[in-house]
Amino acid sequence: MPQFRRLEPSNAKDLAAWTSTFRGTPSYVFATEGRVPTDEEIHKMLNTMPDGYTADDMFIYELSNDNDPCGCVFMARGYPKPDSAYLLLLLIVESAQGKSIGRAVLRRLETMAASWGCTSIEAVVDSSNERALNFWLREGFVEKRRAQVPGMVGQAIVIVKNAP
Repeated sequence: MPQFRRLEPSNAKDLAAWTSTFRGTPSYVFATEGRVPTDEEIHKMLNTMPDGYTADDMFIYELSNDNDPCGCVFMARGYPKPDSAYLLLLLIVESAQGKSIGRAVLRRLETMAASWGCTSIEAVVDSSNERALNFWLREGFVEKRRAQVPGMVGQAIVIVKNAP
């Protein structure tokens, strides 16, 4: 099971860990208009919260497997509605992909969401990111709606899964 270490956006070491994950996933370009994100954009992602939410509602983690950093996850409690958890990002570095780490992380996130009283998990995936979309659909998420969103390569697909 991958280990989770909660990140603090104002901590320089945590910001470096967050940035390192993005640098380990050069194929992640979907939320940055089809190009590798700049450090400024990566830092902005870490510090972005929905209106009316505080840091207490945001759960940002560095993931490691056998003490090797392997990804990051960002989930909001009670968004977009009180009984939902919103998965803003699950990113596994390319050298760790294909080892069922994403699936193990998702199981832990589902348990976390249920402990918050959330009955569902929502996320958005870029329609151009077929590999990610297929992962989510295999894991039981269903498509809720699609829309064109500025900054994404393809359409933004809102997906949802009921909590176990």
